[in-house]
Amino acid sequence: MGRVIHTGQVVIDLTLRLKALPEPGGDVFADDAGMHAGGGYNVLYAARQLKVETVFAGTMGSGPFTEVAVEALSAIGVRHVGAYVPGDLGYCVAITDANAERTFISTRGAETRDPLDAFDALAFEADDVLYISGYSLENSGNRRSLERLVERLTGTVPCRVVFDVSPVVGEAPLEALEKISGLHPLWSVNEREAAILAQRLGAEEAGEAASSGSDAVVAPEATRARALSARLGEVLARAGSLGAWYCVDGGEAVHVPPLPVQAVDSNGAGDAHSGVLCAALARGMDLPEALRWANVAGALSTTAYGPATCPSEARIREAVGLLR
Repeated sequence: MGRVIHTGQVVIDLTLRLKALPEPGGDVFADDAGMHAGGGYNVLYAARQLKVETVFAGTMGSGPFTEVAVEALSAIGVRHVGAYVPGDLGYCVAITDANAERTFISTRGAETRDPLDAFDALAFEADDVLYISGYSLENSGNRRSLERLVERLTGTVPCRVVFDVSPVVGEAPLEALEKISGLHPLWSVNEREAAILAQRLGAEEAGEAASSGSDAVVAPEATRARALSARLGEVLARAGSLGAWYCVDGGEAVHVPPLPVQAVDSNGAGDAHSGVLCAALARGMDLPEALRWANVAGALSTTAYGPATCPSEARIREAVGLLR
């Protein structure tokens, strides 16, 4: 069994649940509120649900938020091997409305100040899965340390790489994305991220041209996954209740079926999907099976309130069996 090695960021989530966001200048009271370890913690928690050894290589700080994060990682058995820098971790205000739609407002803290050599000591085995977050490209310090790791691994990629592009893909430098592509990762995107990435790469036009010669009805999500994969190699396009599409090198987009659920909170669903996908691959599952497990985990996570709501391995296994 391999390990999941996470190079992203852990922050603190201040979660609010309310009926609807107020109009500008307005005020509403939340129906529920909480404080939890968040950001990369949600992926780490999901990976640990499959009892895979999970390592966090991101940067920590000092202060009350860092203490919450350190205690949370210890409670789920995640080993922190990253740096510590002055200042506390940042926080994210995560707002979920009555339609289970989520909105985020984030601050920057110690997690955005990776030392340049932050990942120099990381060593990888063939069965490991390296998880990279697009949030690491949002700040110059983190970007430089990640690019240093990428340059070290390019040409002799030692393990499977999963790149979760994150909601900030629109701001990530194209040069940095190009460097990461040298690791031949599995690019994981949701619908919004796929649209932004396709526009930035000019991949939508290529997808339309590729699908114009067939009379078959093709889901737009599948077309976009195919277009992106023609540029990026291996792409997983997640589409919520519609499931997901997986495509390699512009070939046929394979549909990964959804698990029908009654969603109440979508916060953390993508993280549950990514964490279980990485853990399943680290356990040696083939990709189609790992994708089924990830889809089920993401769907079930939306049936409970909170960001770290990935279900147990037993519950995932049972639901996967229902889809066969």
